[in-house]
Amino acid sequence: MSDPLTSLEPPAPDFARIRSVAPLVTIGIPAYNRPHLFRETLASIAAQQNFADFEVVVCDDGDLAETRLAVEQCGLPNIRFYVNRPHLGAIANWNRCLQLAAGPWVNLLHEDDTLYPWFLATIAPHLRAGIAAVAVHCVQGNRPPTLAPPAARTRAPRAYMPAWFLKSAMTPFPGVVFPRELALRLGGFDPRQGGIADFAFWYALACAGRIEVLPVTAAFYRVGDGQWTEREWPAMLRRAHLLRLRIAREQFPDRPRLGRWFARFYTGRMARAYARRFAEKPAVLLRAARFQRLPFAWLPSGWVWKFLQLTARPASEKR
Repeated sequence: MSDPLTSLEPPAPDFARIRSVAPLVTIGIPAYNRPHLFRETLASIAAQQNFADFEVVVCDDGDLAETRLAVEQCGLPNIRFYVNRPHLGAIANWNRCLQLAAGPWVNLLHEDDTLYPWFLATIAPHLRAGIAAVAVHCVQGNRPPTLAPPAARTRAPRAYMPAWFLKSAMTPFPGVVFPRELALRLGGFDPRQGGIADFAFWYALACAGRIEVLPVTAAFYRVGDGQWTEREWPAMLRRAHLLRLRIAREQFPDRPRLGRWFARFYTGRMARAYARRFAEKPAVLLRAARFQRLPFAWLPSGWVWKFLQLTARPASEKR
């Protein structure tokens, strides 16, 4: 199977409505056999307000005719649809969307997630050279709640530091826009990371440049039955801890014990959440649960998060 990031000749789309001018933003949708949710995703893109300089690239890794039909009927004026032959798998399909994007900025939007009408107009003014990603807050749940548009004036964006990834990524998947060229230079999403490939990729972006988080909720991340986490959570727990240990080594080279404490604290909290959610108790969960016996592991997560922010905040905020 060829690497979708290094293919020299992009294939012709299976269906396309294309404007003649290259867009500023590409919304890439890695689709897989959920056309009923996919239609909601396309509708949320069509409802974007006060910003039209974008295209949509759909890479279908499934085999349902309804997926193409949803594209043909969505009415978006700048959309391309590709069917993967052969199927690539989830992470390779993310990279395929990245490779086929025509815009210098990319948002990857899963077919079960949606954008609020102000998403692109909120992010677009912050897309500039030197930025590794611009992110917004996401609301999570089974269905997107109705939200009021944000106020005309909001607080300034805040940098999200690489060390803060010891806790988590800055926002769920649909809330991020990043430079295509930088993403390709970093190698895209690493399939070896499995279910935390996005987490590892966002950390790589943070190490390569400034990530800004806007204090606006503008995307919806669906949490429901049958998702990847339910199938892969023991491997995700192990990989997430290994990534946190690497972050600790890289971001706390002069305070290794503190860095490892942060890594173990947050993996312990991750293990606690999985223990509440799933009945299975594999060895990796039992080992991670021991981190709850760390010194000061009883501290509230909010206190630890504030301490992490204070110990690794931008230099401009320390003055």
